[in-house]
Amino acid sequence: MNFAVLTIPAFSLHALRRWEPTLANQPVAIIAGEGRRATVQHASPEAAGLEPGLAVTLAMARCPGLILRPRLPAAEHEAGRVLQAAAFGLSPRVEIDFAGSCTVDLQGADPVRTEAAMQLACAELMRLGLPARAGAGPTPLLAAYAAERADPVLVVRDAAAFLRDLPLEVASPTPAEIEILAGWGIHTLGELTRLPKAEVGLRLGTAGAALWERAAGEATRVLRLSEPAQTYAADWDYDPPVETLEPLLFKLRRHAERLALELRAAGFVAGALALTLGSEDGTEHHRRFPLAEPGTDVDTWLRVVMSHLESLHLAARLARVALLAHPVRPEVRQDGLFDTGLRDPHAFWENLARVAAVLGGERIGTPVVGDTWRPDTFTLEKPAAGIEAAEPAPLHAVRGGMLRRYRPPRRVLVRLEQGRPVGLAGELSGEVSGFAGPWRAGGDWWRPDGWSVETWHVALSGGAVYQLARTGSGWTVEGVID
Repeated sequence: MNFAVLTIPAFSLHALRRWEPTLANQPVAIIAGEGRRATVQHASPEAAGLEPGLAVTLAMARCPGLILRPRLPAAEHEAGRVLQAAAFGLSPRVEIDFAGSCTVDLQGADPVRTEAAMQLACAELMRLGLPARAGAGPTPLLAAYAAERADPVLVVRDAAAFLRDLPLEVASPTPAEIEILAGWGIHTLGELTRLPKAEVGLRLGTAGAALWERAAGEATRVLRLSEPAQTYAADWDYDPPVETLEPLLFKLRRHAERLALELRAAGFVAGALALTLGSEDGTEHHRRFPLAEPGTDVDTWLRVVMSHLESLHLAARLARVALLAHPVRPEVRQDGLFDTGLRDPHAFWENLARVAAVLGGERIGTPVVGDTWRPDTFTLEKPAAGIEAAEPAPLHAVRGGMLRRYRPPRRVLVRLEQGRPVGLAGELSGEVSGFAGPWRAGGDWWRPDGWSVETWHVALSGGAVYQLARTGSGWTVEGVID
């Protein structure tokens, strides 16, 4: 198993039905040509009795209610990106043959794992509305032959046995060659390859020798490799613009499914999403959605985005949308022996992301003391996936007074004598009977938001001890010490 071909039969039809939800379960035909010369190119299973090449007028007579549609390039482009992402999930060496087909170089891959990966790729594409087939064989040509007959995966291990009973038309002979070979009594590939290659070439020329090679599966070629996606983004327009969420969510899901598949094929997950909504009046709305738990689950993505969209009101109708997924490497974490994990981690991370979509990602997280001497400085970090085991109690009990802070601090006026506090007035008043300090601290002097603070401990005549702080904005009582 050196090569594989991933293909979607009736590609233009399935791409269109995936793009337009109203066509589901409807008799649809993709037509080619114009006017009276138009013919059916592909027909859905609901359009019974239609065959490729049938005239449109006859097709409509055979199938009342038939929906005729031309090929839709935008739908085929998006479906092609989905197919390519699935192919890159098998190997980084992929050739895009034509719309709806990719050839993958599997040389060096484990056969058992690769066959399982092909099964998963076909199942994933089927779930996304693109029924795919996968074939594998020693050459790209044999892999293509296998893909045409797969259900949904076929691996060619014995080329001679596989080719023996296939009809001659599989090797793409010309009408003249078919007529000549039929006169010889040859109708299958096996019958042709039983003849000596040199004798066939002598009678049919170089084209006959090439036909014999195709019939034997010997024809090979060098793949023209394609580059995988470098950015994970999608954008689309609405013409005419839309006013409701329903058409937006359908297209959003379709593009998100493709982005998730591309991320998984490259070994990434999404750490954040960025959504841009363009209105018909030219204004744009931008929003970034950090994901508390990076991943590629499309349902989680959409629930996070919906939490924001349900409360959003645009001044004009929606004309353009762009979605960007920021790739990150999946986190690998090994829990400790005594760590306690979350009861339902998926629900926790999803709910956290939905809250962040409403409040803003910078307001969600676990507070952690900042790496600075600045009082009350903290940062919000991603919550831990588990609860670590409790630290043992200290050997010696903590001694000394405890500061019980006021939230917010109480503003006071301080009377000073020789630079020392002797009395308080305001929210807290009294005469100072004793004091300790000052303790001065400062930092970030090179920045516009540099800070400095002077701290005192004062005892009032009633016996209570308080902590005072003086900053550029005045004096405050930070708390009581007991």
